[in-house]
Amino acid sequence: MFAKIVKSASGTAGEALETRAYHQLVERYRDPQVVKAIVEAELHAAGETWDTLTTYMRVKTKIQNDEISFLRAAKAAEAGAYEVLREAGLRPA
Repeated sequence: MFAKIVKSASGTAGEALETRAYHQLVERYRDPQVVKAIVEAELHAAGETWDTLTTYMRVKTKIQNDEISFLRAAKAAEAGAYEVLREAGLRPA
């Protein structure tokens, strides 16, 4: 019941709760094949696979550790576009 309330109140909190449960499974069983067997039916019911889960977890961790930043990419793109426009004389220096 607590999990349902948290998940309905906030997607981010719900995701954190689920991620914590996943990590607890990994810590408890230590064997990825055991964890896979435990969660496989849940993944299948949602139209996902073990591979999509592990990819998601890997990318999520890289975003949290600032290895991937969409904000950084957007700023770099804006700076590059601004520079091109400046060089073309369409923006002030």
